[in-house]
Amino acid sequence: MTSRLGPMLKAIRERAGIAQLELSLRMNVSQRHISFVESGRSRPSRDLIGAWLGETDAPPSLRNAVLLAAGYAPASHDVSPRDPRLAVAIAALDRTLDLHEPYPGLVFDADWQAHLTNRSARRLMRLNLPDFVAALDDLSLGFSMIDALIHPGGMFRYMRDPWIGGGALLDQLRREQWVRPAIEPRADRVEASMIERFGPRPPQPTKPSADPCLNLVFDTPQGVMRFFTIQSVFALPQDVTLASLRMELWFPADEPTRAAMRALANSEAAPGEPLVTVKP
Repeated sequence: MTSRLGPMLKAIRERAGIAQLELSLRMNVSQRHISFVESGRSRPSRDLIGAWLGETDAPPSLRNAVLLAAGYAPASHDVSPRDPRLAVAIAALDRTLDLHEPYPGLVFDADWQAHLTNRSARRLMRLNLPDFVAALDDLSLGFSMIDALIHPGGMFRYMRDPWIGGGALLDQLRREQWVRPAIEPRADRVEASMIERFGPRPPQPTKPSADPCLNLVFDTPQGVMRFFTIQSVFALPQDVTLASLRMELWFPADEPTRAAMRALANSEAAPGEPLVTVKP
C-alpha cells in the first residue's frame, strides 16, 4: 500500500461529511479499523475500498485513483449506450461520426459491440461484407465487431497480411482480457479462426511496433484500400475504464484510398446534395 492511500481515503470521507464512526457502522467494520486504514497501519481489501467509495459517493476519477494507489486495477462500470443519462454524449458521438464523412467511423463498447456507425462505414460493409450484413437484422442497430472479423465473408476475407492487422487486434483483445475476463472467449475465437485460415502466427519482432495507430490494407473489389485507424475514449482521462465507450475513426493512408472513398460517397449522394470535395 502506498503512503498516500490512507490520506486519500480520509480526505474522501471528510469531503463527504461522514465521521469515522458513521462510516464504520455503514460498512459493518470497527471504527478502529477505519482509523488504521486512514493512518496506513492496515491495508484495505478491494471490497473494503469499494464499500468505502460507495458510501462516500466518490466519482469515477477518485475511485480509479484510489484503486491504483492501493495496487488494484481501475474499476470498470458498464453503462448501456441506451441509458438515458448518456443521451447527450451519444448525440455528440453520432455528430462526430457524421463530421468524419466520407471516411468510416464507429463507436463500440468494452465487449467489442458496435453501437454507432456512420454512412461510410455502413457503405463499405454492405459493399464488401454482404454475407455478414445479410445475416444481421439491421446494420444500423449495431453488430459484433468480433463476428465482423471472423465471419467467412468478414474483414479477414480482404485483409492483406492478416497476421499483421488482425494480429494487432488479437493482441489488444488479449491485453483487455486480463481486466475483463468476458473478452477471453472472444479472443480465443479470433485466434482459432486466424490459425485455421492463415496458419500459425509468424514469429514476432522482439521490439513491438511503436506506431500510435493501426495500419490496415484491404484488397477489395473497389481496389487496394489503405487505412490507419485511431481509437479514442469518450470520458475524462482520469475516468477512463475498459467499459468506456470508444470511438474508432478510419483515415485514408494514401491518395487512391482517399479518392475511392470520395467517389463512393458521391455515388450515393442525393439529387441536389453537394459532392464531397475533401482536400488531402
